[in-house]
Amino acid sequence: MGSHLFAAINILGGLALFLYGVEETTTAFGSSFGGKSKELLIRFTRRKPMAFLFGAALSAIAQGSTVATSFAIGFVDVGMLSFAGSVVVMMGASVGGTFVTFLLSLDIAAFSPLLFGASFLMVRFGKRTVYRVGCVLQGLSIVLLGMFVLKLGVGPLLEDPRFSDMATSAGSDGLLVGLAAFVATAVLQSSSAVMALAVTLAVSGALPSTAILPVVCGAHVGSSVTVLLAGLSGRQNARKLGVCTFVYKFLGVVFLLPFFPWLQDFMASGGGLAAKVVQAQVGVTLFNALVFYPFTDVLSRFSASIAERAGGERLGAPIYLDDELTDVPALAILLLSKEMIRLANYIEMYCQILFLPQRNIDGFEDLPSAIRELSEACQEYMFEIHIPADDDALRETYSTVSYSMVSFRQMAKILSGELRLLAEAGVAVQFVRELGEKTWKELSRLALTDIRLALRAFALADADFAADAGRYEREFEELDRRIRLRLGVDALNRRELAPLLDFMSQIFLLVKTSLEVARGEARRDREAG
Repeated sequence: MGSHLFAAINILGGLALFLYGVEETTTAFGSSFGGKSKELLIRFTRRKPMAFLFGAALSAIAQGSTVATSFAIGFVDVGMLSFAGSVVVMMGASVGGTFVTFLLSLDIAAFSPLLFGASFLMVRFGKRTVYRVGCVLQGLSIVLLGMFVLKLGVGPLLEDPRFSDMATSAGSDGLLVGLAAFVATAVLQSSSAVMALAVTLAVSGALPSTAILPVVCGAHVGSSVTVLLAGLSGRQNARKLGVCTFVYKFLGVVFLLPFFPWLQDFMASGGGLAAKVVQAQVGVTLFNALVFYPFTDVLSRFSASIAERAGGERLGAPIYLDDELTDVPALAILLLSKEMIRLANYIEMYCQILFLPQRNIDGFEDLPSAIRELSEACQEYMFEIHIPADDDALRETYSTVSYSMVSFRQMAKILSGELRLLAEAGVAVQFVRELGEKTWKELSRLALTDIRLALRAFALADADFAADAGRYEREFEELDRRIRLRLGVDALNRRELAPLLDFMSQIFLLVKTSLEVARGEARRDREAG
């Protein structure tokens, strides 16, 4: 009983170490991407063959397809890659993910302490490139250590004849083994972990040859479940790629079924079982890619149609932000900027509703809450982006975007707060009654023009718009001063004018805050020059 408990602890602990090592490697690899890396990747993924190689290489180095998939979605969201191109990256990532199985089949897990020691010295004393490589190798050493602990757990089980008999009988039922691999991959959210266990059992002689192909196929389809579930509750492009990944891998296995008898005979032929596991995984993923590579456009359109039926986005739900990419600062900042442009469109639209009461509000009732929700999401995402201390250019870009983000957040608070309540209470009508329609039209025109120019200065990265916004802000400020002088003593003696003064103060604060957005763009233009 004690040996079985020891085996269970080591198997669970080995899987935990393996998954942690994969996560650490992915994080370390992603954080090494700066502005220059981003430009290189953009050029590299412009053509389909290069996009496929990019997905394969990135998945192999990062020991998982998650980072490659996140990159693909990030590139689509910022307009650097078509959705069909992201499907090609996903195909390459599926093939590249087999590298970790090949690495584990080499039986080099015993060297993990040595690799960990070397990577520790690189992280502790290395600078820049050496430090980043050390972080990746440190994650790899933990992966190998997890594999080593897995073997320690499997050893005692092999001494029990009941386990051998159970493994043999289970291996004879291919459907049961495939379903078990599918469920395990979906639960662990990693096909690499299931394949690591399969390699361990194969090396130990506990995995029958007839079970290899079902395990590989089950893990192959199961690896799409995490992407599918995350996509269905996430952004539009993530949802589309999640559906596409599941369709791609499921149909890939279905198309392989007619060849199963011949492939099972091949698995039963001579050769090491660990090598057979690698051959089966590489064969399945390559077959899947070869079948669908010529039809990526058809596959992307089909998946998009299914994803659209799954439901639309909430108005305030982020479309571009991806938590998986906060460790890839260059791409994360681009995604944040794209989301902030969307927020700017919401703000401009709602300002037109507030300052032009005759505009039909039907269909825009959710705008205030959407502005608040989206601004909060953008601000939280901004705080989560990890900027390398040695990348001055990237830090400057982040500083400029964060400067504008603070102003956007303040504008969102004004629009969804007191200004909204005053507008809905009909204070604009009171303004017209007290000061005349001509004055109200002039005030709203200057305010709207200034806000529109300031927001477009950010959206279009145009410092000229920022300069124009500054001129309109000065005109607005002068008009505001004249209106307050006109009200004069009445504002002190008539209590009913208090809401009107509050309304003017909120508009004044909104205009001033929008100018900060424009000033952020002007500052970036000066620094670039």
